[in-house]
Amino acid sequence: MTIDMTRLSERGQVVIPNELRKQMGLKEGARFIVLGIDDTIVLRKLELSKERIKLRQILEKSKKKAGKIGFTEIEIDKLIQSVRKVSK
Repeated sequence: MTIDMTRLSERGQVVIPNELRKQMGLKEGARFIVLGIDDTIVLRKLELSKERIKLRQILEKSKKKAGKIGFTEIEIDKLIQSVRKVSK
């Protein structure tokens, strides 16, 4: 366990000490769940599941293929919305 101190900036930002960032493998853009319990604040690192990462990769490939075929982003959005309405 690593214990260190930090400060709250004027803009409400908290710096996670460098040693702790390295130890936990935290990079810029890392996401956290923030819990407030009495006088305690807990940050819990969120990690995308492997399935979610694969889904994003599939989505990116699909967008590229749709663009090559000639679909516009508006057409793709309309198609997605129509599929969502049917599945509800």
